[in-house]
Amino acid sequence: MPDYLGDGNNLLKAGDYYLTKLLLSSTVNNKSIDIINLYTKIELFEDLFSPYMTGTIRMDDSFNVPEVLPLTGQEKIEIEFKTAIENTKPINKIFRVYKLDRQVTDQNGKGQQYSIHMISEGGMINYTQRCGYYVGGSVSEMVKTVVSKHFPSYVWENKFQVESSNDNYMFVLPKSYTPFKAISWLSGKAINSSANDYSPFFFYETMDGYAFKSLSSIIKDASSNIQNYYYIKENSANADGSPSSLPVDGPFSAVFHRIQNLEEISRFNMVENIMEGLVSSRLVVHDLTQKQKRESIFKESDVFTEMAKLGSDPHYKSSSKDDPIFYNDSSAYYYLPATTFSVYSDAVPIKDNVRVEDYFLKRKYMMNAMMTQKIAVDIYGDSTKRVGQIINLYTPKISSDQTVHQDKSDKNFSGNYLITSIRHTFDSAYSCKMELSRNAMGV
Repeated sequence: MPDYLGDGNNLLKAGDYYLTKLLLSSTVNNKSIDIINLYTKIELFEDLFSPYMTGTIRMDDSFNVPEVLPLTGQEKIEIEFKTAIENTKPINKIFRVYKLDRQVTDQNGKGQQYSIHMISEGGMINYTQRCGYYVGGSVSEMVKTVVSKHFPSYVWENKFQVESSNDNYMFVLPKSYTPFKAISWLSGKAINSSANDYSPFFFYETMDGYAFKSLSSIIKDASSNIQNYYYIKENSANADGSPSSLPVDGPFSAVFHRIQNLEEISRFNMVENIMEGLVSSRLVVHDLTQKQKRESIFKESDVFTEMAKLGSDPHYKSSSKDDPIFYNDSSAYYYLPATTFSVYSDAVPIKDNVRVEDYFLKRKYMMNAMMTQKIAVDIYGDSTKRVGQIINLYTPKISSDQTVHQDKSDKNFSGNYLITSIRHTFDSAYSCKMELSRNAMGV
């Protein structure tokens, strides 16, 4: 059960949490209401592919908060919580209300249930701003410029991690672009400097703030603190819930590292892999200024060895019978215009303001490859979990003779995965549902 004040009994169990603040405040009349005793369920969402966090609160309200405050869609919600473990730090996050729906009135007419939808402050402010100006230099500096230009310092100061990119461009960001849309577009132009080969950039928000990082850096940084999780049936576990072959590190007990449910979302689809360029692809560009047609060819083997990845084997494995059909002839075909050399001068040493031939096919491959294998897992609530972290998943071999094998882990599921989204759920207990992805096969 939740411990709202943090001073309840000490017999805590997995799923317990401290919710120390749930304050709803009007920005119009400065009135505030403590709704910590009115919610029945809270959900908070992090996503590696989203520049802002969102959430919902299901209310059971006999005080008529929508009229008393009132609720109109400009309110702030401050939430503070943590897993009920002594060494974990509390999370404090401010959201903005943007919608109320699913209202149901009690039969006696004295109470109501409804859902409050909320978005992080940066996400709300984003939709009030437009670009329409010139930026130049490296993409990482452009991203800093966009953020500092459009958002108050309290949104991003000391809460924004930016990886330096190794590139040089000149762009005019359209007036139709919101800041986050501009950053998303710029992310596709960023070139990482820390990896041996190209790695795509992501702009996302977590409980800790914002990040603009390449996939290679995300994997590198997260690899220094990989935690073990396991999915194992009841009759195969020890008394404490853990298999003896998989030690558990960190402040949480073994039961926190046991996966309650595992659902496979996707493993491979060779037809889609071929169609989307994960095996081999060809790019034809028409240079509008040079009046030239040029072709670029990409194959998975060009980058697989050097790329930062989770998993061990490529999508396509070389085959003397299949190579002439599926691999040698690029099945994925793209045709794009290019304006190479259109910006270059002695004063502005930018030879290519697009670089589509250098990175278009690689980015298509990397973005699709990220989701080679996706699974969703349910765990006990853990307020230290973030998108961009890596976990090591253990599942035993799924075979009748599993006990006789030296290696007891099943490689189709076991291995390292990147956390690409998290849903934190608070009701009678605290739980997390995580989407895990890896960009190479385990077998």
